[in-house]
Amino acid sequence: MKRGMRVTDLDRVVSFQRRGEVDDGHGNKVDGGFAEVFREWARVKPMKGGEGVVEARLSARQPAILTVRAIAAAGSVNADWIAVTGGVAWNIKEPPRLTDDRQFLEMLVERGRGDG
Repeated sequence: MKRGMRVTDLDRVVSFQRRGEVDDGHGNKVDGGFAEVFREWARVKPMKGGEGVVEARLSARQPAILTVRAIAAAGSVNADWIAVTGGVAWNIKEPPRLTDDRQFLEMLVERGRGDG
């Protein structure tokens, strides 16, 4: 019998960061660097199989599913954010979605830095 996700499966601390706005010296707001918004325990599970996953790996990208507890702060995460854990930056590719048991949020992430 397959067991569901448990809090003990969240095995690393992830820093969720979004790009801030800074003044360019002329009164205009421009994108600045990433700044931490909150930290949370998470699980990063690399995706396996499938044509799209193989293509991503050939393009030096690693897709994964990032899972965190369903907390209010995590619900505000969107595709403009990054998640950093163990010195690795993960681009968030979609808004978080609730798991069937409504205890966790999952989001598709891709290894790399959100500089683009």
